[in-house]
Amino acid sequence: MSCTANCSKSWRSSSLLEHAVYITTLVCLAYMLCVFALYAYLIIFSALDNSIRSRETLIEDFEVLANSRFTIPVSVIIPVFNEEDVAAMTITSALGFDYPEFELIIVEDGSTDGTFDVLDRMLDLEPFAQFERRIVDSAPVRGAFRSRRHQHVRVIQKENEGTKADACNCGLNYARYRYVCTVDGDTLYEPDALLNAMRLVVRDPERIVGLTGHISVASHPEGRVGARIEDRELIDKTLLSNFQHLEYLRAFLNNRLAWSRLGFMLCASGAFNIWRRDILEEVRGWSTNFSSEDIELTFRVHELMQRTGRPYRILSIPEMVARTEAPARLSALISQRERWQRVTLETLWHYRRMAGNPRYGIVGLVGVPLLATTEAAAPVFELLGFATLVCGIVLGIFSWETYLLFLGSMTFALGILTSAAVLLEDISTRAYRLRHLARLIALGPVELIVYRPVLIWARLKGTFGFLRGNRGWDKFDRNVRVPAAP
Repeated sequence: MSCTANCSKSWRSSSLLEHAVYITTLVCLAYMLCVFALYAYLIIFSALDNSIRSRETLIEDFEVLANSRFTIPVSVIIPVFNEEDVAAMTITSALGFDYPEFELIIVEDGSTDGTFDVLDRMLDLEPFAQFERRIVDSAPVRGAFRSRRHQHVRVIQKENEGTKADACNCGLNYARYRYVCTVDGDTLYEPDALLNAMRLVVRDPERIVGLTGHISVASHPEGRVGARIEDRELIDKTLLSNFQHLEYLRAFLNNRLAWSRLGFMLCASGAFNIWRRDILEEVRGWSTNFSSEDIELTFRVHELMQRTGRPYRILSIPEMVARTEAPARLSALISQRERWQRVTLETLWHYRRMAGNPRYGIVGLVGVPLLATTEAAAPVFELLGFATLVCGIVLGIFSWETYLLFLGSMTFALGILTSAAVLLEDISTRAYRLRHLARLIALGPVELIVYRPVLIWARLKGTFGFLRGNRGWDKFDRNVRVPAAP
């Protein structure tokens, strides 16, 4: 009797386990199909926005805009911290902006290496009594300098508070112009970046309060900037860099163009973002309480404008405005993506009241739930889906044919999304060589097996870091460079 009871209990336990594995696998599969359907739906709006912007570019008179007295001046803030190797290249690219009137405010954020010495040699600095409008709080300033070589360049040396947000706030206190552009100290910018972005602002300065552009990646971006059309070498030869290139394409062209067109652009990239200064002052600048400053500020501006019922637009443009350095090592890549996941979760949790709330319009009803579904929950469902599917095969619930069908469907879907992103960029730039197109499109399906597991692991680490309350920046070491000849 006891043996029969034990066998019956064991059978029930096995049956419950198999049922749980079966249901969980179906739920995860349904989630992934839903996400891919949402991304496919967004591509429609991305293609529409890309087509409209491309036609506008063809008829825009950039020469008149670049020489007009009525083009709105911009304050460009460049925070630099321990960027001895790349700061000079970033500043050189910013000095090359083809724009009628702008100022460069370089915030040297208490570097412990030779960054300030690099700035001093490059710009020929002299002390300067610069007036500070104390709009927002920031760490104490050690000194203000101006360049003897470039009259529109200032360097503010401050104590390090530990975040890029604090350096941006310091720069805002010294900014003079109505629009403020913040960039990264390790990113190189296209000469027409400001012009491409501000041409939209000039048309509608009353409503456009924020704007970002398409960022690309390269292992050594200093060899790529300004070369989109001339030498037609847009991509690196390394697989890790290529996979990151595809990831950036999907993020900026498949997603953010659609967000921009639909009215809920949720992240103005920290590598290049433009904000109207009165809005920055109203929201009290960038927050130092998050792992990264860009997505949180975008949410905060949305929250303010929706809550107060003011008409506004935050846009993303398809034109490539900059190239940032792609991590060349897996450990550096994982560290970077882990932080991105943390700040996404931090922001979504902090602004959770917006999710599904009609008071916040399409941002609350569509944008925030969409980001939570496709980004925040993704690593958990992806890991759980693959794990339960394997368990199902071991337990005999699913066959290998089912597994291969599942894997093939995911590969096909990811390949379609990747091909769409590559096509959108090629339509707007016509700068790819045929072999580049073939390489990127071929890598799309492979990404699921080779690159995606790395992202899942990084995002899971970011999720655990968020739950533990980790707020570290986790800055990765720069890629190795050959010293320049004297």
